[in-house]
Amino acid sequence: MRQVLTGTDKIKLFPLWLITLLPLRILYIFSDFLYLLAYYLVRYRRKVVYENLKNSFPEKSDQERKKIERKFYRYLAEYFIESLYILNMSTEELLRRFSLKNPEVMIEKYNSGKDIIVGLAHYGNWEWGTILPYLVPHKFIAVYRPLSNKVFDRLFIQLRSKYGGHIVPIKSTLRSLVEARKKGETFALYLLGDQRPIREDLGFWTTFLGQETPVITGIDRLSRKFDTQVYYLQVKRVRRGYYSVSYELITDKPTEEKEMGVAEKFIRKVESVIKEEPAYWFWSHKRWRYSPEEYKPGYKGS
Repeated sequence: MRQVLTGTDKIKLFPLWLITLLPLRILYIFSDFLYLLAYYLVRYRRKVVYENLKNSFPEKSDQERKKIERKFYRYLAEYFIESLYILNMSTEELLRRFSLKNPEVMIEKYNSGKDIIVGLAHYGNWEWGTILPYLVPHKFIAVYRPLSNKVFDRLFIQLRSKYGGHIVPIKSTLRSLVEARKKGETFALYLLGDQRPIREDLGFWTTFLGQETPVITGIDRLSRKFDTQVYYLQVKRVRRGYYSVSYELITDKPTEEKEMGVAEKFIRKVESVIKEEPAYWFWSHKRWRYSPEEYKPGYKGS
């Protein structure tokens, strides 16, 4: 595992490390407690989740949305525990719980010298995807946004690079791909593409879950620039602690797509996955913080 944590970090995180020595079935008892704490006592972002669900599923009844809401918070607690569990999780257990169904897709592309861009969503436990460099041969490059908490930022960098993944901040994405090309390395770039764009990247808007939504354009721009095939990493929760994972083609000819066509296809895929089972998407994100009106000429805000 790449050593990113400082000695002071390890002291601060020692209680978490100690807890993750317990079997996952025991840790799920903690997640049940965290769910009750976050949902009923702390009421963590309850208003955000309520508004997101109401605006995304106006056709559903209050009772239906409330059921999704509670299921989401229960899963959010599970996700937190599962992500930390990687600290002491064996390779064998991770392979058993995070089952990649079609590694041959990436192996074939690697043998053909094809670079790949893989789009992911904040859906299911994508953190366990840290095992992917162990399963597929491409140089694994994953983009992340630095966390405000520096200790947890370094922790997640270390966890995500455990099996050889190259974790790069979003501002270093282009440079990392250029360097890989110069070295003759066949890369697979993994992008979480469903979060809110930064203000400087609000040029592409589309309808997502029934709402006008700005979409990150990196998956479109980079796939065109490097002429890569684009896949979606489908992460399905089979049952508690078990996931079925597969690569699904979005496009093999990005340069022939219309402008922002790749980004549009990606977000449509994410939308279909969410609608199938909504509870496993991260509804606590302030995804719709920006409105199109704010960025029209002459808009001065309220």
